[in-house]
Amino acid sequence: MRISRVQIHNFRNFHKLDIALSDHAVVVGENRIGKSNLIYALRLILDPSLPDTARQLKDEDFWDGLPRPLKKPDIITISLDFADFEDNEAYLAVLGEFLVSKKPMVSRLTYVFGPIPTAKDDAIKESDYEFFIYGGDKPETRIGSEFRRRLPMDLLQALRDTESDIANWRRSPLRPMLDEVSSRIDREKLLALTKQISEATDAVTETPEISALADLISDRLSDMVGSAHALEMDFGFSPTEPERLLRALRLFIDDGKRGIGEASLGSANLLYLALKTLELDQLVQKGQRDHTFLAIEEPEAHLHPHLQRMVYRDFLHRRTHQETQPKAEAKHSATSVLMTTHSPHIVSVSPLNSLVLLRKTNGEESSEGVSTAQLKFSESERQDLERYLDVTRGELLFARGILLVEGEAELFLLPILGKLNGYDFDELGITVCSVAGTNFTPYVKLLGPNGLNLPFAVLTDRDPEPGGNNLGEARVQQLLEHLLDATALAGKSPAALLEVAPTVGLFLNQHTLEVDLFESGLQESMATTLMELAESAPAKVRAEAWRKDPKNYDKDRMLSDIAAIGKGRFAQRLASNIKDKACPPYILNAFAYVATRCS
Repeated sequence: MRISRVQIHNFRNFHKLDIALSDHAVVVGENRIGKSNLIYALRLILDPSLPDTARQLKDEDFWDGLPRPLKKPDIITISLDFADFEDNEAYLAVLGEFLVSKKPMVSRLTYVFGPIPTAKDDAIKESDYEFFIYGGDKPETRIGSEFRRRLPMDLLQALRDTESDIANWRRSPLRPMLDEVSSRIDREKLLALTKQISEATDAVTETPEISALADLISDRLSDMVGSAHALEMDFGFSPTEPERLLRALRLFIDDGKRGIGEASLGSANLLYLALKTLELDQLVQKGQRDHTFLAIEEPEAHLHPHLQRMVYRDFLHRRTHQETQPKAEAKHSATSVLMTTHSPHIVSVSPLNSLVLLRKTNGEESSEGVSTAQLKFSESERQDLERYLDVTRGELLFARGILLVEGEAELFLLPILGKLNGYDFDELGITVCSVAGTNFTPYVKLLGPNGLNLPFAVLTDRDPEPGGNNLGEARVQQLLEHLLDATALAGKSPAALLEVAPTVGLFLNQHTLEVDLFESGLQESMATTLMELAESAPAKVRAEAWRKDPKNYDKDRMLSDIAAIGKGRFAQRLASNIKDKACPPYILNAFAYVATRCS
């Protein structure tokens, strides 16, 4: 079972948000974009710990774009669609009467905050507003809080005090597990254990020094408040009542040498997450709930990057190429995880269909969302993208604009060429991503108008072949099929399609990267780099000759000399040697295309 769709109208950052979700959701976006507000919107429907006073919203909870004072038609609505529950009787019992679709089976719960029916359009006060929650597509089907007991949302807030939560009996995830263990221990055995602990405690507390300290504390309390209000004090290791004995148990680390309070914040968080998952699993097994929606805000807090990847790979279910256990998907099957994060390390282990990106809408002060939940990829494309995000640590999802390139040479060179020509990639939020080849299709599908709809450009080589053909033109024409509909492509000649390509972010050079760089005016920088790195004397002589007379250079010989050095190593040194603004036109055009769309 899962939340398959979220719709939010007029709530805080969101004017009209409509996003699809998969089994889990990993929400990314800039600061102040509404990630926490998205979680809070879900809590208004699902969180049993949220009191009704918190569900009674305020004027400031309405989207800022609504004119003030508010009018009667101005309402906040939050709808959650639930899917994939038809094979589970427990889920059907909770959601079956709230169907909005029978095939496939989808149920909906909706929160509404708006004026009471008797309120006047021109005199709506905050006290005129009320909230209600209904199921299905009929507002008169009001529902109470009972469904939150069966399908609750638990929230792990950012920078939570995990040490305090573990130590506090009321909040500790250890509580239900210790209670369950206690119920399975024979009472006579528990009484015997209590007696043994009491005898050991007495052996310590009855020593003169300890008993004298207890008397000293009691006497001081009597001096302060009088004997009528003073507390009777005793030292001890645990309560003497059998029912409270197991509650006194505490977890220790380092072979019992240190308590949780002495652990690092990262270790305490790691322990808390492990305990929380065990607690949630137990609550489902005992029938106290049917499913848990676990919301985690900024889970990267206090965790080393490697631990982030290991922990949340387990939470979110492993990708195919990371899988070592064939049935790992069954783990935590009764828990859906929704997390907000700034961490590319967490994105790097997130299943491809779990990603949700929040960003500012064009033209109005609100946030919109896009997700990968419904994107269609072949299995090989999905694995390619997941491996790519794994290796790059997910930076692609945090960029305002992306330059997709063929290899590592562009990774070194494009940032310096951009800066020399007035494009600071860090300032603009542009990321250069190498696809390590020429298979741009999965990335175009992910980033294009039917996917995350992020500003991007593809820079690819023409790769001319003997006989006048070239691979690059066919490559660009194929990519156009994923960026334009059939009517826009119909009847266009290959030459016409190449003219259209730059208008949708596809940029083709004249030959290959290195040849275009040389012929754009970077002859001296490239010849100098060849002279510095070439290992053979003839190559150094050729480079010196090309530096003096660029018109007579041999492009095939130059490419061969660069290949002998290694394209990546050559580009890395060349980036240090470039000092002027010379740049191939196709690269400058790609810079301008992305920069104007992400600024």
